Amino acid sequence: MLHLFTDRRYLLVALIILIITWGMFVTSRERPREGKIEYFFNTAMAPLESVFNRIGGAIDDSWRTVNRLSRLKVDNDRLRAENSRLKARQAGLDKLRAENNRLREALKFQQSQPHELIGAEPISVNPSNWYHTIIINKGAADGIGKNMAVINPEGVVGRIGEVRSNTAEVILITDPREGNNVGGVVNRTQDLVIVTGGGFLQGECTVKPAVETYFSSLKKGDLVYTGETSEIFPRGIRIGRVIQVSRGANKLASKAVLKPAVHLGKLQMIFVIKTKRDLPVTPAPISGGGE
Repeated sequence: MLHLFTDRRYLLVALIILIITWGMFVTSRERPREGKIEYFFNTAMAPLESVFNRIGGAIDDSWRTVNRLSRLKVDNDRLRAENSRLKARQAGLDKLRAENNRLREALKFQQSQPHELIGAEPISVNPSNWYHTIIINKGAADGIGKNMAVINPEGVVGRIGEVRSNTAEVILITDPREGNNVGGVVNRTQDLVIVTGGGFLQGECTVKPAVETYFSSLKKGDLVYTGETSEIFPRGIRIGRVIQVSRGANKLASKAVLKPAVHLGKLQMIFVIKTKRDLPVTPAPISGGGE
């Protein structure tokens, strides 16, 4: 142990420990004012203590902010999920409301018609570009027969083609196949016309005079309805509107393009005319006297 006291390094460490112990003893006693050493250390440590206090306050504030943001995220996620649920519920209610209105309008239309109608809905569309047909969810078991007229509240849809037990094919009025035509009358002039499927563009029809070679005064915008010459359709059902009149070198019109009244790309509820019941037409009184 004597070599510890002969080594200067150990003596220096022991001296430092002794000085620190003495400083702690001196500063721990009550006295009227702080000593120079204590004053020196307090003055030197004051800026550092202020810095540490600010850092601690910032860390505390940051931690509170993190906790607050975490709670806000939980609340936000909960509100977002609730909002999505309410939107889905509202969408379902809107769909049910629209379906209810559609069925109500369909029933109103069916009851307003003198004809015996069978309501049906499209279930598929023919993807072919050559033939314009759809399949409906009613067939022979429901009283559907070939060549029955198909309409909706907007006007002429087409006619029944092939019939199966529970489904049937509807040949749309725009189908360009031979024999797909409807006898019509121009509302403004009462000229008889024939409307056939196919036009300049897909989804259009062609209008030709039923008797004369040329139209007498057909104009763009004229409305065409089913007439007395139609074999399967009752008279007075809107077919469509003339959108273009074609004139030859002689300035006379021999055909025109018609846009169907029914939006065939958005068919929902349609009606098959099982029994046609045209109301009798009251003859107009003859003006003037005598034969």
